[in-house]
Amino acid sequence: MTIDTRHLVGLFLILYRATNAADSTGNFLLQNYKQALDTQANLLRELHIFEASTKFTATDFLRWHKEETAFLSIAKRKEPDVLALKVSYVEAMEYLFELQ
Repeated sequence: MTIDTRHLVGLFLILYRATNAADSTGNFLLQNYKQALDTQANLLRELHIFEASTKFTATDFLRWHKEETAFLSIAKRKEPDVLALKVSYVEAMEYLFELQ
């Protein structure tokens, strides 16, 4: 059995590139994880400072989030047909104005 050195070098390069890419990806994920932990610790510390200096509590933030979610779910619904018709009319008038 003969071993083709070009084939072995090619396999080595493929494995080396894959390993190098995996190392880079792993390092990238690790750095992002460390940054997320650091951000979480910093923001939690700042939240405690804010809560101590104001009368707001975590319950207020949860309530505001719930209210905002409800508002945005209503706001993203389809706009009324009358409003859509008015917008279409204005766009058509602007288009006609540009043609003149």
